[in-house]
Amino acid sequence: MLSQEKILKNAKKFNDTGVKYEVINDDLMNMLGQEFINAPCTTTTNFYGAYDGGLIQHILNTTKYALKINETLPESKQVSNGSIIRTCLIHQIGKAKMYSEQTSNWHKENRGEMYTFNDELLSMSTAQRSVYYALKAGINLTEDEVFAIYNYNSDFAQRPMTTLGEKLAALLRTANMVAIIEEK
Repeated sequence: MLSQEKILKNAKKFNDTGVKYEVINDDLMNMLGQEFINAPCTTTTNFYGAYDGGLIQHILNTTKYALKINETLPESKQVSNGSIIRTCLIHQIGKAKMYSEQTSNWHKENRGEMYTFNDELLSMSTAQRSVYYALKAGINLTEDEVFAIYNYNSDFAQRPMTTLGEKLAALLRTANMVAIIEEK
C-alpha cells in the first residue's frame, strides 16, 4: 500500500519525466485523468501492484530497472536512455481505466480480488490501449517504441536482436520482470 503522499509524488515524477522526454503532455494526462494516478497495476493480491497508485509505481520501477540493466551492457549494445524512458513510461498506461474497485467483500477477503475489469471499455490489450492513448494525445512514438510496447512480453532468445525495437522490447521485458520481483 502507498500513502497518498507517495502516490502524488510518483505521479509528479511520472509527469515531469514524461514531459522532459516528450512522451507525456497535458492532453494525455487529462485523458488518463485521476483514475491513472490512483490506478492499480493488477487486480489481485496474488499478483503485484493491486493497490491504489500501483500502476505508476510499477511503471517507475520498470523504468529504473531498464536504465540500470542498459548500463550493464557493453556500450555498443546499449540503447539511448531517452528511448528506454519513453517506452517504459507508455508501456502500461492503457491500464489507467481498465480496473474498477471490487465491491464484494467476499471476493476481497477470500480471493484477494481488489479490483475487477471495467466492462465498459472496448476490449483491447494493454499495449494496444497504451499506444492508442498516446497517439490520441498527439504523442509521437517511433516505430521501434511501438514495436517494444507491443512485443515486450515476447521471448527474444530466438531473435537476432539487431533492431532498436527488439533491444527496447527485451530491456522492457527484463526490467518489467525485475520490477515484479521487487513488488511481490
